[in-house]
Amino acid sequence: MTFDQLMQHAKDITDKAVELKWKELSGKGATAGAGNPDREPIRKYYAFIESMFEPFSRMPDPARYDPLIADLNAAMGKLNTGSVRTTELSNDVSLANPHLDKMTTDGGYLQGWTGDAAMAFKANFIDTFKTASGNQFSVLSTLKGILEAHRAMWLKARDDIAKIAENTKNALDNSGSCGKNQWSFEFSVLSAVVAVGGVVVAVATGGFVPLVAIGAAASVGSAGVAGLTASGDSVDTIIDSMKQAVDELTRHIQEVENQHIAEKVRALTEAVHANKDKIVAARPNLAGMNDRDLTGDRGMGRSD
Repeated sequence: MTFDQLMQHAKDITDKAVELKWKELSGKGATAGAGNPDREPIRKYYAFIESMFEPFSRMPDPARYDPLIADLNAAMGKLNTGSVRTTELSNDVSLANPHLDKMTTDGGYLQGWTGDAAMAFKANFIDTFKTASGNQFSVLSTLKGILEAHRAMWLKARDDIAKIAENTKNALDNSGSCGKNQWSFEFSVLSAVVAVGGVVVAVATGGFVPLVAIGAAASVGSAGVAGLTASGDSVDTIIDSMKQAVDELTRHIQEVENQHIAEKVRALTEAVHANKDKIVAARPNLAGMNDRDLTGDRGMGRSD
């Protein structure tokens, strides 16, 4: 059973529930000497089933995250100075960008200049370049991990809702069989928490330390899987357990998105706003200087 067929499965569940309920009521009616019940009121009673599944059919397509993740991956490759330790979120990034090596020294070009602006350029741009670019690299690394976690959440949510529909159909099919009718629902969407659970925001004040330490991979494992188990033969028992499973899945999706993924986004946003000077180089002293100041001691000074 696939997610793309979800609404067809919801219709099938409704049809099976109506048929089983009709048979159940017909049996009681025969015992009481009454005629067969009308199916239409029964169908109206179970009309909520399709509307319950409909919002899940509109969940975002996980594949739509791929271009965004690819863009971040490419940007990380351009910022990769080799100064930030490799994590599972950056191990698929290309090798260090050799063009950035040219910013690690002034190459002696400023040696003969004594102006304040020249010295500020070395102190504020060249000496801090690897730290700033490393912090930018790590910001993108965290954003990439968050997107991967969100993609994983929707991927597993699709699997979970499709499995709920499948197991409900099976339980309805097995109703009244000789063996015990028992079924279960699992919520693997919780495993998306693994993707961001170890993200810790830690701003680097100096040296080549990453802005964000990634303590967990953005892949989905078996951790965080919960479930429900139920048994019974009556159609209402089966449908009630399905409703409980759908409610639980909704709660788990909200938990992963609002309490875990959103929390990491807020932490990263706060760190970036509070530490812009460690991520973006300061505005050059030369910016806006008139020609007189530019060649004076406040600017580039005079060469020997």
